[in-house]
Amino acid sequence: MKKIIVLLFTVLCFLPLTVQAEVIFVNNRDSGEVSVINPEKAKTLKRIEVGKKSTYVAVSPDGRFAFSVSTGERKLYVIDTSELKVIKTLPLSEAPKGVGVSPGSKFVYVVNEGKRASNIYVFKIGAWERVKTIKVGNMPHNIVFSPVKPSAYVTNGASKSISIIDTKKQKVVDEIKIPGSGVPHNLDITPDGRMLVVTLKKTDEVAVIDLNNRAVIKKIRVSKGHHGVAISPDGRWAYISGVGSDVITVIDTSDWQTKKTIRVGKGPHGVRFSGDSRRAYVAVSKEDKVVVIDTESHQVIKEINSPGFPFWIAIKR
Repeated sequence: MKKIIVLLFTVLCFLPLTVQAEVIFVNNRDSGEVSVINPEKAKTLKRIEVGKKSTYVAVSPDGRFAFSVSTGERKLYVIDTSELKVIKTLPLSEAPKGVGVSPGSKFVYVVNEGKRASNIYVFKIGAWERVKTIKVGNMPHNIVFSPVKPSAYVTNGASKSISIIDTKKQKVVDEIKIPGSGVPHNLDITPDGRMLVVTLKKTDEVAVIDLNNRAVIKKIRVSKGHHGVAISPDGRWAYISGVGSDVITVIDTSDWQTKKTIRVGKGPHGVRFSGDSRRAYVAVSKEDKVVVIDTESHQVIKEINSPGFPFWIAIKR
């Protein structure tokens, strides 16, 4: 018995560690670079060139690739997250903006916002070929995927609507109209896939959409926009960045009431949560930094340099 225990202990000692620290990828719009940052150590691991006017960025759920949109060059830069280098560039259309990866990490979707485009390019990951062009509403901006259904949701600014895409058929199957004068811009979805939170330009509100009924159930006044949005993985919080007022608005999703505002610096835009929901990361564009927020106290606990107008954030978990 003792020999078996010693043998098991020896084997366990030589097994590779599987726990890895999270890494954040920050698109720096004006420098045309992605900062790769270890947030725990507040250390920049590398700065990767990704083309002019780099705006939105996403990481595949399996963590293998990061995707950076160069709006200025109309290209998608594919980054190998292990080697931290660009391995591919893919052509996009007019004014590309939001980017997202399907839950199975098989396809990457890029939103082309321009009036003559107003579509989604779908690329097969690994083959790196465009397999579909999906026409959506007018002047789409960003995309999010349901964690429970084969669906994606796209904000259409000029149409004032949300396009619903069936990701198996890769086509639009329905549309949700946003009443009032607010212009849908960025969005996120609750972990149970039941609610969308959509930021509205012009009115400085967010719309809460019940996806079962496909209807807006509430509008919440937030800070001066425009805005980024993220919902914590545990579903407790929605953080709304306000570029025009230098704050994060904290919304409690249990009752959809504003709990607090957090002053973070000039021009906050992209915001994302850690996998355990204990931290939030905010790209503060006009101060060239990323701030780290403790989500229990809702207070800034750390600042990390990211020169070049940090715009959006994605996380490798």
